[in-house]
Amino acid sequence: MSNGAYARRGHLARVVAAVILMVTLLGLPSGCGALAVGPATAEPPPSGALVLSFIDVGQGGSTLVQSGGESFLIDAGRPEEGPEVVDFLRSRGVEELDGLVVTHPDADHIGGVPEVLGAMPVQEVYVSDRSPGGSLEAAFLEAVEEEEAELTEVGAGDELVWGASEITVLSPPEGGFSEDNDNSVATLIEHGPDPETGRVLLTGDAEARAEEYMSQGPETGPLAVLKVGHHGSSTSTTPLFLSRFRPQVAVISVGEDNGYGHPTPQTLRRLRTVGSEVFRTDEQGDVIVTLHEGELEVAVSGDG
Repeated sequence: MSNGAYARRGHLARVVAAVILMVTLLGLPSGCGALAVGPATAEPPPSGALVLSFIDVGQGGSTLVQSGGESFLIDAGRPEEGPEVVDFLRSRGVEELDGLVVTHPDADHIGGVPEVLGAMPVQEVYVSDRSPGGSLEAAFLEAVEEEEAELTEVGAGDELVWGASEITVLSPPEGGFSEDNDNSVATLIEHGPDPETGRVLLTGDAEARAEEYMSQGPETGPLAVLKVGHHGSSTSTTPLFLSRFRPQVAVISVGEDNGYGHPTPQTLRRLRTVGSEVFRTDEQGDVIVTLHEGELEVAVSGDG
């Protein structure tokens, strides 16, 4: 496969265009930066960089995290998206995963995971201990057992190291919440020497109750990148949450013309109010974010 193309579904058979947002984070206020144009390639991550690939899986979620020579996947979309996720991973040079996080057992997050587990070695699988179960989760657990991956339950306060990045699990707390979405595993990634320029928050489908809990915790502060919760639903990305975390870049993983109205006008308006630059997989395809030496670069695979 050439570096300038992804061997994926028809509308991503080749990269049509890329927009790169260069934000010099050091010394600049949130939202500042210059807009440039360049190719979205499948080159390996630069040395010392944190690279997050928000994969276009339609109405679902799947994010590849690459740091310090290690690769981690968070969710894998619906069952039918599993092969596309595997193709994307391989296009980024990933033949083995150091870890895989299942934020919660909804079909649009856990469905493609068995395909990934069957396609490549996975060292460790992270899950919440607040899982409600179900047939999809049963298939997932069977795949974990077959592939002999280590299964680890995580919750608020747990700390991990992914390559050159430090991970703090912000939610769910012990005892969890009454709503399944709020029990999504939420991970804060911190990369580089300056915490103001290397913080990324990924919250699965967490909604208002989980966001309130995270907003009252010790890890609040500006973010370089936020993966917007629950595909841009109005029940997530609350004003309180945004006031405590204030992302420079917000990525919404969402399906084109989905039947839920995601992302909602309320969510987009809230993000504009705090000055976030918004990227959407339904309009721009795969969204690839690179944090490296105080700079933030966003490349997209579509022309939206």
